[in-house]
Amino acid sequence: MHELIVYSFTGQQRNISSIIGTLSWFSSEDTLGVQLNFETPYSDVTKIGQMVVLRNNGKEIFRGIIVAEEINRKFSRSYIAFDYAFYLNKSKGIYQFNKIQASKAITQLLNDFNVPIGNIINIPTIINHIYYDKVISDIIKDILQQATNETGQKYRLEMREGKLYIEKQTDLVINATFKLASNLKENSITSAMSNPTRRRSIEDMKNSIMIVVNNKDSATLVGEAKDETSIKQYGLLQEVQTIDEKDIVQAKNIAQTLLKDLNKIFEDNSIECIGNDDVRAGRILEIIEPITGMNGQYRIISCTHNINNGIHKMSLDLGVI
Repeated sequence: MHELIVYSFTGQQRNISSIIGTLSWFSSEDTLGVQLNFETPYSDVTKIGQMVVLRNNGKEIFRGIIVAEEINRKFSRSYIAFDYAFYLNKSKGIYQFNKIQASKAITQLLNDFNVPIGNIINIPTIINHIYYDKVISDIIKDILQQATNETGQKYRLEMREGKLYIEKQTDLVINATFKLASNLKENSITSAMSNPTRRRSIEDMKNSIMIVVNNKDSATLVGEAKDETSIKQYGLLQEVQTIDEKDIVQAKNIAQTLLKDLNKIFEDNSIECIGNDDVRAGRILEIIEPITGMNGQYRIISCTHNINNGIHKMSLDLGVI
C-alpha cells in the first residue's frame, strides 16, 4: 500500500495518504531526477519547501521537496515535488578540473551542494576542463559523456532514498513483477501489457560519422567512422559532430561510439501495464510482445506512474538496447 508522508519544517511527520486524490510520478532520461504530483482537498496540509516521502509497504519510493502549489476553485490543491536532484538542475557553478578522475570530479560537485552520495562507480576517465556559469547537472552530464566517449560505457544517475547513485546502465536490468493477491504467484508486468505500439524508422540513422574541431577560420577533421555495408543498403546518411579541443585525443572513440549508437533502425515503442515501483527511466526491461514484434531488452526512456482508487498503472516509452 502506497503512503505519502509530509515532514514539517521541524521534522514532524504527517501521513496524508487518506486525503490524497490523484498521485503520480514521472521520470525521463532527458532530466536528472523524479517528479511527484499529488492533489489534496482545499486545506493547508502541506507547504512549499517541505519534504515528502512516498513509501509502499515500508519501502521508500521517492523522497523530495515540494516546489510548487496550485490552488483552484474546485476546492483542491495540486502540488509538485522533485527529488534532491532538483538542486543540481537549478544551480550553476564555476569549476576548473585539472587532470582529475571523473568520479572524483562528480563527488566534489555533489559535496559542494550537500547532495548525499549512495554510490558512485569508479570512472577513471581524466577530466581536464573549465566549466564557467554552467548548470551543475549539465556539468555532471558532460563529465559522464566524456567517459562514454572514451570507453563506450553509458552511465545512469538515480536518486534513491535521498542519495545519489551513478551506475553502469547495463547493471540496471530489472525483473518487474506484480501480484493480484498476496496468496497468488508473481507475474511479469510484461505479461499484462496493453496498448503496445512499435514504430521503426531510418529517419535518424547515421552510417557515416565525421568528427571536427572548429578553429577560427576553418574546421579540422580529427576522426571518422563509417559502415560501408549499411551505406550500400540504406544510402549515405552522414553526421558531422563538433568537439572541443580537449576531446581531440578521443576523436576516434567518439566517432566509433556515435556510429554504434546511430547506425541502426530506430524504434519508438510504448506500452501500458500494471505498476511496479522499480520501473523508472534509464533502467532496462526484457519484453516479448508477439503482435508488434518487440523482443529483447528495452531501455526505459520515460515512465509515468499513476495511482487512482488504489490501482497502480504505468505508461512507458521504450528504446532498443
